[in-house]
Amino acid sequence: MALTATAGGVGTLQSTSGFGAKYGELSEADAFTIQKKFLTISKKLVTMARFAQKETKPLHEGKDIRWRRYERFQVNTTTLSEGVTPESDTLQQTTIIATLQQYGRWVPITDVMLALSTDPIVAQITERQAIQMAETMDTLAYSAFKAGTNVVTVASGYGIHGSNASATVAPNGKATYIQLAVKSLEGKDAVKISNVVKPASEYNTEPVAEGFFAITHPDVRPNIETIAGFTPVEKYANYGAVMAGEIGKVGMVRFIATTLATPTGTTYSTLIFAKDAVGCVSLSGKGAVTPTVVTPRASAEDPLGQRGSVGYQYWYVCKILQDNWMVRIEHNILDPA
Repeated sequence: MALTATAGGVGTLQSTSGFGAKYGELSEADAFTIQKKFLTISKKLVTMARFAQKETKPLHEGKDIRWRRYERFQVNTTTLSEGVTPESDTLQQTTIIATLQQYGRWVPITDVMLALSTDPIVAQITERQAIQMAETMDTLAYSAFKAGTNVVTVASGYGIHGSNASATVAPNGKATYIQLAVKSLEGKDAVKISNVVKPASEYNTEPVAEGFFAITHPDVRPNIETIAGFTPVEKYANYGAVMAGEIGKVGMVRFIATTLATPTGTTYSTLIFAKDAVGCVSLSGKGAVTPTVVTPRASAEDPLGQRGSVGYQYWYVCKILQDNWMVRIEHNILDPA
């Protein structure tokens, strides 16, 4: 991006017209520079998708993404008989389909903004758009994930219900709800999480202490901190492994707080994830996010060249892959998760 600044800090955008309409007036190299900055900033802020299977959809291959879940074979305790061929097993698979959706925003800029701003205005806009994209992705993921049917409802019955219900326990203190969620996950052979997506532009992972991860709202933090057996992050054996927003753990459940886990009225949803419970998909490579910059230039629609824009667009979708491997605890602020 041909963005320069004078000694006084005034940012100006040099025209790079002639490179086609995909990136506005950005060359492909400059667009890639912004893309890399976008993804680096946004990945550091994304919380929900760090526990998801991360998939990328190649360009020019449609909008649908498919996951295949292969079911376990049943335990067989039947002995073999001499000369008799035993019954065979059948490989069963479940195909889950999601469709990528396109999102994007833009900010108008003017010749006066570029001429008089004491800051590099385009750089400021793109940085905030990267933050906006991360928060939007987290919001989309949270909305998809909290639609699961494996639910612990604190306010009514203190039991677990839904199509994947597995247990009901009478209330006997705050830790009950956590224990009930863990019991549900372990009863369904859910695998503990031992690595998460790195907070960087790449899609590789980093190791973490094995366990289940819970995402909740910061309002719930005081309640979590009073649960029997709560261990704050400062007392972790390996403090360097703490994730952004992590507040502590109860048993094998590690809690992360984010304001994007927004309540519905007075009802809060605390989501507890096992490995491969959910998945998120974006377009791959440079197409992960497409920035566009149009500088103010004279045209038939803008005779004096007063108006331009800075924008971006991307494709994204998240999906529950294994409902049994995620539990949602629904509670109000007086009913601690």
